[in-house]
Amino acid sequence: MGHRGRLASDPMLDHVSESPPGSSDPDDRPLLGDRYRLDGVLGRGGMAAVHRAHDVLLERDVAVKVFPAVHDGTDDLLRNRAEIRVLATLSHPGLVTLHDAGTVHHDDGSEQVYLVMELVEGPTLAERLRDGALDVEQTARVGRDVAAALATVHEREIVHRDIKPANILLTSRGALDATARGSEPAVKLADFGIARLADATRLTMTGMTLGTMSYLSPEQATGSELGPASDVYGLGLVLLECATGRAAFSGTMAEMATARLVSQPDIPVDLDPRLGDLLSRMTRIAPQERPDAGEVAQDLAEILAGASGETLVMPADEPAADEPAPDEPGPVRTGARTPRRWGRPALVGGAVVLLVGGAVLVGQLASEDGTTAVAPSYPAVEGAVGESLTQLQESVEP
Repeated sequence: MGHRGRLASDPMLDHVSESPPGSSDPDDRPLLGDRYRLDGVLGRGGMAAVHRAHDVLLERDVAVKVFPAVHDGTDDLLRNRAEIRVLATLSHPGLVTLHDAGTVHHDDGSEQVYLVMELVEGPTLAERLRDGALDVEQTARVGRDVAAALATVHEREIVHRDIKPANILLTSRGALDATARGSEPAVKLADFGIARLADATRLTMTGMTLGTMSYLSPEQATGSELGPASDVYGLGLVLLECATGRAAFSGTMAEMATARLVSQPDIPVDLDPRLGDLLSRMTRIAPQERPDAGEVAQDLAEILAGASGETLVMPADEPAADEPAPDEPGPVRTGARTPRRWGRPALVGGAVVLLVGGAVLVGQLASEDGTTAVAPSYPAVEGAVGESLTQLQESVEP
């Protein structure tokens, strides 16, 4: 995706001719479906090209996804129609909206499906990442919006199967900036070209893998049955790339496929611990051990609520009065739990439990002939606490 070019150079659009000779008026260009005037190519993938276009009926700019011409009954045509059905069932602010769909019939009996969708003005996340990694807040915004959209997708028993930066669109060029905060999503999830309904007939050969190798889940890499957890894994890899500026897996296709089957991706130790913990859970090898999309969205919303663009630090417990504070305390990782120190009330409570438990044990150790086992001894405790414990011990001895 990301290739820019002239409409006339697109071999998939032979049915749309150039403007008449000698005419420079864009209004002279023919309409697709008698309604959509196509402009330049916004992006091109392996299965379709996306054009900027103008809806002359509603006078608005749209994006038109045009598939290659195929013959009826082929897997490609079935897959194109499946994408229409999938998009028609979905509605969420974090998903690219489907406005219309149509088919162009050619003289050779082939059909060319096209989808008319909302035009998202911003770049893809892949294009944004070329400028470098995102900070914690920006990464959390991307993840929250995509995870929330995926939760709706998964509720419809649909698996996207191709979560990657090129399929995540920023709503504007500055959508991830701090000044752009708001209730509206900063990104939208697009391209359901290989999405699959959970109960739909498989449109690919058994074991055939669809998706982009760098972001495939372990179950995709092995051709196993997929579920929503596969999308969560892919999103985990995307967010890890957002935070680090590099893909989690690299190498040949075989090396990348094998790597995710034997270990999880490396999470940098200097990554915000809350984000690192979540990414670790999202990219577990076993699908059943990953959180669902709704949980991911909630966790990222909590991170986002306190994010400031820098790693956040949880306050450490105050040192006890009788303990000197360290000269140079080490860094406290976000979300880490500092071990609690047991104060005097906790010590007394623990000792009481120990003593009462010892008394019960003494009773149980009484033999059948009526003799009683020797009562256990307890460690000496000095001071007022020790005196109280001694009295307590004497009161519970048989």
